[in-house]
Amino acid sequence: MAIPKDTVIPASTGSFAKIQEGNNRYRVLSDAVTGWEGWKDKKPFRHEGDVCKITAEQVDLTKDGKPNINYFWAMVVWSHADKRVQILEITQKTIMNALVQLEQNVEDFGDLKNYDIIINKSKVGDKTSYTVQGTPSKALTQEQVEAHETSEADLSKLFKGDYPIKEAEAEAKPEDIPF
Repeated sequence: MAIPKDTVIPASTGSFAKIQEGNNRYRVLSDAVTGWEGWKDKKPFRHEGDVCKITAEQVDLTKDGKPNINYFWAMVVWSHADKRVQILEITQKTIMNALVQLEQNVEDFGDLKNYDIIINKSKVGDKTSYTVQGTPSKALTQEQVEAHETSEADLSKLFKGDYPIKEAEAEAKPEDIPF
């Protein structure tokens, strides 16, 4: 076979985790920040806090004709699929409520930073649904600890319009690849 047997195609190479259909396993590495996100000209802008400061006039409309404004949580996570540190931004209330329930279940789970979470996304027609479960508690791996430390993740940058994770330098530039 031309393709190595154990080749894994990463789901995403960007700074932001994208919840794919099926199981998505993450390890939360930071406390969450909360805020409001508006979209204008296909670009997000964010304000911190639980009170929305974005007006309908500042944003584009969704395909349903509603102002494109969402309440969100963002946290630094380890994506098991991508094997890297990313930002997980959550706008879905079903996911938020499930995460709150896990943290409130201190006897079995508690602080989200102590175990992996699995977010399952399923689609039937136009309807998308999510389920969330916690996994047994375990320590971070050395790879996860080092990746988190070198990512220099800073969620406050979200509210300044900056990327919250230091992007890794490209391994090879096109001009460095011999033909």
